[in-house]
Amino acid sequence: MKHALVIGGAGGLGAALVARLLDDGLEVSVAGRGPAADPRVRRSVPLDATRADWPALLADLQAGGAPPIDVVVFVAGAAVFGRTPAVPVAEARQVLELNFWACSSAALAAGEAWSAAGRPGTFLAVLSIVARRAVPFEAWYSASKAATARFLECLQLEYEPRGIRFLAAYPGMLKTPFRRRAAWHGLAPDLSEAGADVRETAAAVSALLRGRRKAAVIGWRERTIDLADRVLPGLYDRAVLRRRVRRTFPGGWKT
Repeated sequence: MKHALVIGGAGGLGAALVARLLDDGLEVSVAGRGPAADPRVRRSVPLDATRADWPALLADLQAGGAPPIDVVVFVAGAAVFGRTPAVPVAEARQVLELNFWACSSAALAAGEAWSAAGRPGTFLAVLSIVARRAVPFEAWYSASKAATARFLECLQLEYEPRGIRFLAAYPGMLKTPFRRRAAWHGLAPDLSEAGADVRETAAAVSALLRGRRKAAVIGWRERTIDLADRVLPGLYDRAVLRRRVRRTFPGGWKT
């Protein structure tokens, strides 16, 4: 791996991942709504991922003698939380536009570019543990991440004979303002920033990219939940999530 493009690398986990890849010796370019803060970044370009021309972006970032991009990491994301029927359809669509459509389009463009050039490459999407299991009040966010995960699994089967990899990472909650900044409907917002350290998560993602880590689920709590779902299906729902719903709406939903 020589040249990585990080989509959504301006802040939070994205910025931590940019720093980690730079520390690992890669050249890094960044595309997203905000500029990259790290002065070591080769190039930072403004981008609305929902409207991006991905083939043109990839070609532009490799012009002028730049090393070919052989890693693309999609860490950009949006969310809307709360009672599912209370979420406006327009906001739900925006979440799907970025988390699924933009990410899947970027993955397909990268795969086709590497295939046409006869070169290997790795596309990694930073998703969420909610892509692997249902969580109340996160239906639209969960659906967008789950759809992306299955799409990448399909691409992996199709492109693997050409030496092209499509990976996904599944972290849990992170110590970032992500949930606080999201829209909440029909439910008091969660204003906490509790969760895993972004630098530790970035290190795990980097290890996954390099093949030094096999577990795509990141975080001991998340791995425990994921294992429990396979060994004792329904246990986490009964023990934790259904109680959470009852505590949140002890008298039932009120219209």
